[in-house]
Amino acid sequence: MQKWKKMLITALSAAMFAGCSSSSGGEAGNGNTSTETGSAGKPITIALTSNLMTMDATQAADGSSLTMLSACMSGLTMTAKDGTMVPDMAEWEVSEDGLTYTFHIFEDAKWSNGDPVTAHDFVYSWRRLADPAMAADYQTLPDTLHIVNAAEVISGEKPTEELGVRAVDDKTFEVSLSLPCDFLLSLVSFPPFYPINQAFVEAEGDAYAQGIDHLLYNGEYTMTGWEEGASYTFTKNPDYVHADEFQNDTLIFRIVLETQTAILEYQQGNINILTMTGEMVDLYKNEPGFHTRKQASMWYLSPMVNDPVMSNKDLREAISYAVDREAITSSVLKDGSIPAVGIIGRDFAFDANGVDFRDSSEDLCGYDPDKAKEAFARAKEALGDTITIDLYYEDSDSAKAVAENIQQMLVTTLEGLEITMTCKPKKTRIQDMLSHNFQLMLTLWGPDYADPQSTLDIFTTGAAINGGDYSSAEYDELIAKATKGEDAADSAARWQDMIEAEKIMIAQDHAVIPLYQVGSAMMITPGIEDVLFFTTGTGTYRYVHWEE
Repeated sequence: MQKWKKMLITALSAAMFAGCSSSSGGEAGNGNTSTETGSAGKPITIALTSNLMTMDATQAADGSSLTMLSACMSGLTMTAKDGTMVPDMAEWEVSEDGLTYTFHIFEDAKWSNGDPVTAHDFVYSWRRLADPAMAADYQTLPDTLHIVNAAEVISGEKPTEELGVRAVDDKTFEVSLSLPCDFLLSLVSFPPFYPINQAFVEAEGDAYAQGIDHLLYNGEYTMTGWEEGASYTFTKNPDYVHADEFQNDTLIFRIVLETQTAILEYQQGNINILTMTGEMVDLYKNEPGFHTRKQASMWYLSPMVNDPVMSNKDLREAISYAVDREAITSSVLKDGSIPAVGIIGRDFAFDANGVDFRDSSEDLCGYDPDKAKEAFARAKEALGDTITIDLYYEDSDSAKAVAENIQQMLVTTLEGLEITMTCKPKKTRIQDMLSHNFQLMLTLWGPDYADPQSTLDIFTTGAAINGGDYSSAEYDELIAKATKGEDAADSAARWQDMIEAEKIMIAQDHAVIPLYQVGSAMMITPGIEDVLFFTTGTGTYRYVHWEE
């Protein structure tokens, strides 16, 4: 067996890791002071563009919920400042064959009600995630990790008790795999794998996770304020097992839909961290506190492939070629986002030789008005000279701007195409996406771990987050071979399977229309240190603090 200190793995290469901090002092924007007394005691306020959807770690799938969960709850591992995985709730050992992970939970790890965090909490949580009755968006993750019997449990063929996890004793949690998984230690730091106290959940019933008094916390903060749709406050948890290692006392997440409003609040000192797009980037890019970062998240158009109109592959192809991705990133967003040439982003996933996935593949989509018109002519032969489709998008500033530009690009290039527009709050958009209630949707996917599988899995037949309801036997077969079949243990063959699968879905079937890889332009109040982000997962605010 190998002790965890010998197993500190680099979860992300230098290209995948970014830290933002500012220690220059002075002013940002037009008067946001940063070096007042108060370091730890002074709150740090972060602007988010979408509301909290749930604090149930099993059910959380959106960025705001995952970010807030990661502030107040903790899993087995956590990401250190240098991007390596280190112990959070537990140390670990890995068997020589890579099929058994044994986690030793710290004796002083406890819940906010004083109960100890135990191996039983992890067993309950992981079984709950895989339970088909929960219908969690991330329910397939135990199978992604190759946990024994995960696929059968998720499908309902076997009871949750047969999932390959067990409590050896109160403080020893064992995970059994059917195949080795190189990214297990990284993925188990993700909120769906956080522990959950079964007795508390059962006592709360339907009230569980519906407010600050209906939750237990085991992380750096506890949730002390919940103003629905407005702000959420987190206060340092003195009982957190690593409390002495972190400096900040209070985090506040404010929901601000409009960038201009967030900027005004930043100038007044009411917000310390925010993201920007479009004209705001041009206005503030030379100001103190301005930062940019690259993410692995990808915005794309999802056609509902079973819709009577969008089922036409020529129409989907025409739409893909008619979108000028460079114009969107350079003239609309202006935040470091880059045009997509596939659904897997750049500087995100690397093969065993360190070669970027994008360099191993070819460009699968791009702007070509002539090809767009040719494909649209074929579509009109089947659908008629006038084709009307509805473009569905959410109510954030950037989504509105991108959707409006796409509408203009499509109707200008494709004569006879009419685009109606549907704008809804993000929560409603996601609900409609999961219920396949749309024609063409502007949507986003952020990978949860640094491997193409994290994205390609969601487009397999019947996958919970496969909003466009894409189904291809050829695609499914390649993903199955790569993830749990004959090529799963062969890194080179597995990589090639995923390259071919992406090509089939995008260049052949046009079932997904990639638009751009997300870049973020940010303002961070000078004097705030260690705002850390990673291209995968949720990033972390646990290290953030005011400069002493």
